[in-house]
Amino acid sequence: MSMLQAKGILHFTISCRDHAKSAELYRDLLGCEILRISDKFAFMQCGTQHFVLWGSDDHVPPQPPDGTKFHHAFIVSPQDFDRARSEIERRGFKILKYEDAGHRSFPGRHLYFHDYDGNGIELFDGEGEEHAAEKAKAAAN
Repeated sequence: MSMLQAKGILHFTISCRDHAKSAELYRDLLGCEILRISDKFAFMQCGTQHFVLWGSDDHVPPQPPDGTKFHHAFIVSPQDFDRARSEIERRGFKILKYEDAGHRSFPGRHLYFHDYDGNGIELFDGEGEEHAAEKAKAAAN
């Protein structure tokens, strides 16, 4: 039995070199809101959750150049997923991985890329081949 029971996550912090530039990316591409920005950090909101982009001169990317293991996952609608995929490519970001079947924990479409500083970003929409098959089967019954 644990000593206490955490009620949720208040925020998490993502290291980056230029927090203002990163904040604009997370705002413009993912629709996150910049709540406050200082000379060291940007305080962001995504839905009801929060995160901090911390500007650090000694930022070290958390993984190899094409790695996807360490990432921050953002939930988007299926329509936004398709638009974001096009916009990610238009902006010159490399799509490192795409999945739409076989994910055991979170079935749906998953797309991974890195932000300017090598931080992994995952987009997830809860749709995909598995859900389409389930919906078709349910509609037939």
